Amino acid sequence: TTQYTPYQPEIAQGRLESLLNYQTMICDMTGMEVANASLLDEGTAAAEALALAHRHNKRKKLFVSDKVHPQTISVIATRVNSLGLTLDVGDVFNVDTSSKEVAGILLQYPDTTGAVHNYEDVVKRAHADG
Repeated sequence: TTQYTPYQPEIAQGRLESLLNYQTMICDMTGMEVANASLLDEGTAAAEALALAHRHNKRKKLFVSDKVHPQTISVIATRVNSLGLTLDVGDVFNVDTSSKEVAGILLQYPDTTGAVHNYEDVVKRAHADG
């Protein structure tokens, strides 16, 4: 099998149905309007999440914690560059969201070193600043 096996005709319909059921359940549980479960890897998923944040609020600056896996940051940087957006990578505990320029913040739990942080204050501040 390969990463493309799920797309073979004999498997595709059942997989699509299970993805739809999963996405519907995630929307019901979280209250989100949309959910997606079909991206292939963490880098692609992270880049798409930030692109969705940009499309949602039209802001052009994205922030990624410097504790995200380096390969994920590389994928994000490539996507951000192609979209003409600005990417800041740094300490997520010091990100300034008060200017309302940041479209989205990406952090990783546990971080790339395996450390577990309490991001509650960061998330509250980001939500409060819109």
